[in-house]
Amino acid sequence: MKKLLIIALMILTGRMVQAQEFTNFTISPATFSAEDEITITFDFTGTNLAGETDLYIWTWANKDAVGFPGKDGSTNTEWGNSPAAAKLTPVEATPNKFTYKMTGTTMYGLAPGQLKHFQFLAKTKSGSKQSPDSKKNVFDPLVFVPSMLRLFPARVGQNDVVSLYFHQDLATTPNEQRMQPTTVTIEVFDNTGAAAGQPVTLPVKNAGTKLWKAYFIPTRSYTPGAGKKFTRFTYKFNGTVQDANNQPVTVSTNVVEVTLADMK
Repeated sequence: MKKLLIIALMILTGRMVQAQEFTNFTISPATFSAEDEITITFDFTGTNLAGETDLYIWTWANKDAVGFPGKDGSTNTEWGNSPAAAKLTPVEATPNKFTYKMTGTTMYGLAPGQLKHFQFLAKTKSGSKQSPDSKKNVFDPLVFVPSMLRLFPARVGQNDVVSLYFHQDLATTPNEQRMQPTTVTIEVFDNTGAAAGQPVTLPVKNAGTKLWKAYFIPTRSYTPGAGKKFTRFTYKFNGTVQDANNQPVTVSTNVVEVTLADMK
């Protein structure tokens, strides 16, 4: 009888956990498409996972979404033995706080148009403890006018994570078509019209066939002066092409100017 009671209590506890909704997290940027890298920040303070130092994500997409294929995340290999790729990163000097970076198309192995929303939970490596399921987090549809250079989100503020894209398949000049992209150069301007500092050059990464990407946060790369505010920034992608003597020559795309949404 005692064994039956313990089993019943375990089943009831599990159902209670599943009946709740995990809300102790934020996603940055707040709006994102299936092609954009996002950062999930968890805070397990006051939850059953408080005090744990080794936690993992378990995630899935399109649950109950009509017309969309349901799909487990690529890190959902074995419930009782989560892989290193699913491990959450502790936030330094902040107990119970963790982050995890992911991109929808990479995590679920589906095209952007096949992804409606996703959910997740956090767990110990063995699965002996877990959080409730998160709410359904919706992917923004990819609605943009095709262009060689673009950013995401379309409207960004000075504290937002800004993703910069170079769609090389849409390039029209020989240098832009042939270049091997390596960096992006960014320059931020304040409300006086002056440059907020020296241009910043960041590395780019390959985000797909003929697609290159970099990201930055204006207020992380620059510090506004007293009483000043960032109003706009410019960016260009840089790379190399081979000249007639097969020597590398540095080339760049045209410069794009972006007005920040919170300039007023």
